[in-house]
Amino acid sequence: MALTDEQKQSFEENGYLVIRNLLSRNQVETLRERADLIASGKAAHVPPRWIQEEPAIRRGEVVAKSKTDAVRKLWSLVLYDEVMRAHATHPKIVDVIVGLLGPDIKLYGDQLFMKPPEHGSRKEYHQDSNSWRQLVPYNLVSCWAALDNATVDNGCLWMIPGSHKWGLISREREREIEQKALSDQLGETEVPVELNAGDCSFHHSLLLHSSHANRSAKRRRGYATHYMSAQTKYVGDGSKSDYLLIRGREFPGCV
Repeated sequence: MALTDEQKQSFEENGYLVIRNLLSRNQVETLRERADLIASGKAAHVPPRWIQEEPAIRRGEVVAKSKTDAVRKLWSLVLYDEVMRAHATHPKIVDVIVGLLGPDIKLYGDQLFMKPPEHGSRKEYHQDSNSWRQLVPYNLVSCWAALDNATVDNGCLWMIPGSHKWGLISREREREIEQKALSDQLGETEVPVELNAGDCSFHHSLLLHSSHANRSAKRRRGYATHYMSAQTKYVGDGSKSDYLLIRGREFPGCV
């Protein structure tokens, strides 16, 4: 789908954009089934090192009802799984990314957040680019696809609109903002982004965002795929990864 000028302007001003019903019911159900299969440990083609348990489970403070409900996050699935790769390269999603970043797109990575019921943990306020400093400029875009209804009760994303214009902030500043959030000092500065299953939100890698703990009885699975311009520069130590070209062309000396 081609973005309208209004949608592009909204992303530029706020740092995120929500598109309703981008995924069909069948697409959502296929992703749900594959997510649960991998989280259960029954998908032999995905190495177990890409499956992370909830902190409370690891510490022995909580006993999950199932192996799937013990999982916090799955990542790097695109490298191993054809269903997840098909999602990351889906034309409807890539069309939006092209509208925000230009015609030449590479995939940086992917993360599937399981956020299990009752003990799914909080993710503190952060900028994605603070973990991706090796990629410049800091203007990657993530597509966060809701596989379940994501609500305030079960831990939807919260965002600080316009914070992508602040530039890259320090980790100390991130922690200060997180403490203000925990003590209810952010007020209307932060907004919840509630999504129905099949909706997708797109956010800038400098946008400050977080998610609350899931204390409800409902699951909140969301699959995030991260994209960058093929003209992005790699400035990290050592050799760069071979990033998947999603659309367009390669550029010498770039990712």
